[in-house]
Amino acid sequence: MQRDLRFLAAGMAIRTFGAAIYNPFLALYLFEILHVGYLEIGTVLLGVGAIQLPFGLLGGLWTDRAGRRRLIVLSLATEATFTALLAYAFSIHSFGLVIVVAAGGGALLGATGAAFSAYIADWTIGSERTRGFTWYRISYNAGFAAGVAAGGILVALLGFTGAVVAAAFLILGAAGFVAGFLGPSPYDETLRGGPTPVPGTRVAPVRRQALRASLAALAGDRTAIYVAAAFALLAVTSSQWNVTFSLFVHTKLGIPYAVLGLGLALNGVVVVVGQAPTTRWVLGQRHTTIALAGGAFYVAAFLLLGISALWVLLPTAVFFVAVVVLTFGENLLSIPNSTLPSNLAPPEEVGAYNGGFGALQTAAALLATFVGGAVLAGVANPLEEWALLVLPAIPGMLLLRIVARRIPTAIDRA
Repeated sequence: MQRDLRFLAAGMAIRTFGAAIYNPFLALYLFEILHVGYLEIGTVLLGVGAIQLPFGLLGGLWTDRAGRRRLIVLSLATEATFTALLAYAFSIHSFGLVIVVAAGGGALLGATGAAFSAYIADWTIGSERTRGFTWYRISYNAGFAAGVAAGGILVALLGFTGAVVAAAFLILGAAGFVAGFLGPSPYDETLRGGPTPVPGTRVAPVRRQALRASLAALAGDRTAIYVAAAFALLAVTSSQWNVTFSLFVHTKLGIPYAVLGLGLALNGVVVVVGQAPTTRWVLGQRHTTIALAGGAFYVAAFLLLGISALWVLLPTAVFFVAVVVLTFGENLLSIPNSTLPSNLAPPEEVGAYNGGFGALQTAAALLATFVGGAVLAGVANPLEEWALLVLPAIPGMLLLRIVARRIPTAIDRA
């Protein structure tokens, strides 16, 4: 892997280690410390996230004009600042300040998120792009596995506030590491009139596209819109992992914090161990087929949780099995999710396409949070709960099957 991509992966591992110390436990903080109900948690997170939605698309347009490295450094420095503010909000038990900090930090992070994907795409083509995103994801999940395992312990020992303070320092360290070691991408070099990129990388255009041209390219690409819509429907189901999963297994399966932390860490371990072999296994297959298989694994894992809760069937064992099964789905689904937006994009619009896809994914994740909270609050039967929550994946998989015929084979190959 190219040297700068290794530095990016290392910086992301440090950053994710910090963020995972508290992020998976945020809904539990709202529920148990601030006494916010299931439906209210879903509503609040939906409202906070809705503020962020335009920033994903705007950030994609921004990264095509400002360059990748600059926004990556800004993203990490911003996240460290807002994480420190979140620790303060936790310390004074201020629900309002938690919401304000989450909304502001999320908006700025959304505006810089596309830069990471575009940076990887700048250095890679073809199957190397798939491999590049694979190793970036492995580093992300290595940090997640370590962070969430440490987070379960730190929350128990230091409380939520102490855990978030530790997270802020780690994310600040990631910002310093990336600022010191990460070089400009080929796109960054040509954008500022630098030398031609090294052989084998994608040559980026020097001329900045007009905003109207970028928006027209996105709006007029029906194939990309259909693919993004299919992935968004799948994400309404897969994103139940983000909040609903932890709430369900803790409050309805009775899984304690320490075991929950270990189970969430297992997710990261399975990614670290299994993502590279999974990627090697599917290289040459169509991205759309890989996504269909990934969605099926998520559906199976979530229904398994519902069956376990309904019949009180080995809840701890089923919890760990479900984590492993859905992580296999995550390993598969992440490949087309991360790679196809860049493959579908014209060279001068890679940031815009990643930003547009990212905005739809964020919207889907927000809808998933709201729907998850509503289902947990309004449905008593646990199997019925998960049957409802996996339902959006079905039209998503059907749409993906149909739209696959519109994608050129070379673009759709992993």
